Amino acid sequence: MIWVAWRQQRTQLLISVLLVGLVSALLAFFRFDALEYLRSHGIEGCLRIEKERCTSSAMNAFASEYRTYVSVVPMLLLCLPVLLGMFAGAPLFAREFEQGTHIFALSQGVRRGRWWATKLVVAGVPVIGAVAALGLAATWGLRPLNFVTHGRMMTPGFETQGLVVAAYAALAFALGATVGLLARNTVIAMAATLALYVVFVAGVGAGARPMYLDPVEKRGSVTAGAAIGSGRGGSVVPDDAWRVGDSYFDASGVEVTFDPSSCQSADSNIETCLERQGIATVSARFHPDENFWKFQLAESGIVLVIGFLLLGLGGWGLHKRLL
Repeated sequence: MIWVAWRQQRTQLLISVLLVGLVSALLAFFRFDALEYLRSHGIEGCLRIEKERCTSSAMNAFASEYRTYVSVVPMLLLCLPVLLGMFAGAPLFAREFEQGTHIFALSQGVRRGRWWATKLVVAGVPVIGAVAALGLAATWGLRPLNFVTHGRMMTPGFETQGLVVAAYAALAFALGATVGLLARNTVIAMAATLALYVVFVAGVGAGARPMYLDPVEKRGSVTAGAAIGSGRGGSVVPDDAWRVGDSYFDASGVEVTFDPSSCQSADSNIETCLERQGIATVSARFHPDENFWKFQLAESGIVLVIGFLLLGLGGWGLHKRLL
């Protein structure tokens, strides 16, 4: 049974592993290229704008050098799990039903549960394992480019690095396999996998992720640059943090509203606009980069549980429906 499953899935598996290998090689090349740039320009080890060596001008020039690469590769990594789910998971059972080959397999004394589990393991484990390695490679490869990617706590950096890459690949695979098993149509399974995956990823990112941990809150004066992020390295919020909210206060400590549309061309910078509206202090709430792995573990756990529930639904449907 294992040999038959391998023969059926080997083309998709080999293509998937090859694609993961090529992307990993690309990540490795640009990591070393970025490290060489940082070294040759005297900003080695700089991950964010800081006073002294990691100046805003030097870091912005670095960002300009690698902006095209950073705009393309994370989007490729963001799409890869769902593509693997569509092309490796969706046809896994749907094609068997369309071509009638499931009848041959199940008429040879192989039980439904064994047939189902064997195909899932043979087709899913190598792909998900390869994507897990890719997620760790992305964390390693993109780390020197932390400033250019705006950190790894926000989309798409969070979904394309670390453990969640494999978790989302497992979810997409489970979606494709389960929908294909229930719908018994490859095209329907592929379309449903794409639609459901996008809805789920967007929902988790906007709804669940901000609640994994309480955000850090810090205050700073407008004159210290607290309102402008990393523009001059004077913000209370690090460049690579995920900023989730702001509050504004006047000189007496009363909370007031900031209206960005009231800023005028005569304002030399954002601080001038804030001060003209009577704002003296800004309070920022954010999730620091130090929480990256905690967030990764939390989200990976949620995604994997849902993936297992989907597979359980498929297994239940397999035993309840006529073949």
